[in-house]
Amino acid sequence: MTDDTAAAAFGTAATDAGEPAAARPARLRVGATAAAGSALAVAAVAFATAAGARWRIFVDSYTLTNLVIGLGFLAAGTPIVWFRRRNVIGPLFLVCGIGHLTTAAATTAMLFGLGMDWPVPLLRTLSTLSTGAWQLGIGWLFNVALLVFPNGRLLSRRWLPLAWLVMVCGAYQLVTGVLSDGSVLGDSARTVSIVSVGLDVPESISSAVGGAGAVAQLLVVASLVLRYRRGDERTRRQLLWLILALVAALALNSQRWITGDGPILLLLSFALFPIAIGIAIVRYELFDIRLVLSRALLYGLTLSMIIAVYAGLVAGFSLLVPKDAERGVSIGAAIVVAICFTPLRLLLRRLIDRAFYGTRSDPAQTAWRVGEGLRHDDDLAGVLDRTRVALRLPWVALRREPGGAELATTGTPQDSATVELPLGYRGDVVGTLAVGLRRGEPHLHEADRRTLELIATPLAVALHATRLSEQVQQARTATVEAAAAERVRLQRELHDGLGPTLSSITFLADAASNLIGSDSGEAERLLGEVRADLRAALDSVRRVVYGLRPIELDDLGLVGALSQKVAGLSGETRRGIAVELDAPVRIPTLSPAVELAAYRIVNEALTNVLRHSDARRCVITVSVDGDLLVTVRDDGTPPASWRPGVGLRSISERAEELAGSATAGPSSGGWEVRARLPLPLDRS
Repeated sequence: MTDDTAAAAFGTAATDAGEPAAARPARLRVGATAAAGSALAVAAVAFATAAGARWRIFVDSYTLTNLVIGLGFLAAGTPIVWFRRRNVIGPLFLVCGIGHLTTAAATTAMLFGLGMDWPVPLLRTLSTLSTGAWQLGIGWLFNVALLVFPNGRLLSRRWLPLAWLVMVCGAYQLVTGVLSDGSVLGDSARTVSIVSVGLDVPESISSAVGGAGAVAQLLVVASLVLRYRRGDERTRRQLLWLILALVAALALNSQRWITGDGPILLLLSFALFPIAIGIAIVRYELFDIRLVLSRALLYGLTLSMIIAVYAGLVAGFSLLVPKDAERGVSIGAAIVVAICFTPLRLLLRRLIDRAFYGTRSDPAQTAWRVGEGLRHDDDLAGVLDRTRVALRLPWVALRREPGGAELATTGTPQDSATVELPLGYRGDVVGTLAVGLRRGEPHLHEADRRTLELIATPLAVALHATRLSEQVQQARTATVEAAAAERVRLQRELHDGLGPTLSSITFLADAASNLIGSDSGEAERLLGEVRADLRAALDSVRRVVYGLRPIELDDLGLVGALSQKVAGLSGETRRGIAVELDAPVRIPTLSPAVELAAYRIVNEALTNVLRHSDARRCVITVSVDGDLLVTVRDDGTPPASWRPGVGLRSISERAEELAGSATAGPSSGGWEVRARLPLPLDRS
């Protein structure tokens, strides 16, 4: 049997009510069902009033219980069918409601008929309805509804045998009930089911079926637990409504569970279950169910444990002290309970908060989980998922900037509010953490905020590491592209400059060789041209080589090359500017890359001074202070407004390529270009 077949067998497959044309008939049917249920409820009250039934009989015959439970099923099933027609729980609840209300109406009608001497077949027919109709509800179809709650589908086809077991146990209870003797109004022959055959089920069969029913109930509960563990945020919130109904029912029936007896009116609390299920399916986001349930469990368990401790202390002290000291026993027990109240409440609060809100009350634990993800090489999505699961948040995303594109996300976005927390690293905001609030929360809880702020640091480090990785990749790409561009430039220089010159030299040398014997004068002239072209070719080669790396750097070092540069400036080039070099005699050995960058930066800055400044003095300063510091300062008048040109941008790019920095702009006495270039740690 396929999943679809299994689902269809228990109403878990989607119905054909998805089209607007099907909405009207479906709503007419649910309206008619609600009207029939209401008529049954009115009939039950009317017959009870006409029969003059006392309140005690009205209660002891379970008529009131069936009325309330039936109306609860009807009130829950109607909106489910109206708004969630594809969910089979709605029709199941409507049938359950009609069953309980039929039992209530049949019971009071039979009570009225006994007083009016109605025909026995009619009375026995009413007895059959009274005995069997209610079992369609809490004894049968309600368990099926729990098995498919909240989406109306089985977890998988592996749960199909359990569904059949629930169906068989429910059918067994209904059939044996109407076939046996007895009714809620006694064992009179006039009130026995009309289909009764005096069935007396053997004890072994009854025990076996009862055991199977108990196992089925436990497995239904296990399916709900499994749904909660595997479900998304919406499924969990829906299941929490059912848990809230259970907590309320246990609280209302606490005296009955403890003493084994109590007012039958407490059974009315069963109506909370279908109502809670109806709200969970139609409006599960009505309010923050987590907060309500957690507080209910906190104070309920605290009160229960305090009462239990108090009762135990009183009972224990009473065995140890004389009977005339009962007042002292009570006072002593009250003191002990008062001392234990606050620690007990805090312990329970921590346990309940952990169940509903994860580890938000323990920021260190949450940070440890996030750190575990980073240690195990989780990507950003994995780290975010650890954070979301730890705090039971519906949705978490990591962004480069507020409102920007998402780098990683986990969970399901909802229509609830979103809070963005900045992620800072070394004083810079490297991104934001977007957090979807839990349904019903108007703002981020302070405990959540503290926890998220604690784990913001490892998240910022992870984001910074990701950015560095991207920058490294970009730098590698830029390096490859720069190398390719340099090859193209060299190819162009050699092809357009040196290539034609060498070709010309070859032709001239061949011509001179041919004329040596016949015309020595012309051959000598051609050799002169060859000599001149060779000098031009040599100059061209030197320009290319100098463009790659000045030869002076290899021969003289940075300080010597700069000294030669300053000394080689002609008077016309200086334009009346006195250029000075302030550098130590010896500096640590520099790497070729740092040496070249410093030389090019000084050369570019000095060129700008000589071309554009009205300065009278320019000082080039070279020093070492952990890093190599290069400064070119002049006393010219700074421009009123300026923006970086190609030269200044090239200065910054050369410094940044080596993880350094460069600045340029007006200074207190003129204009200044300052560059800082890191030196290797193992420099000598």
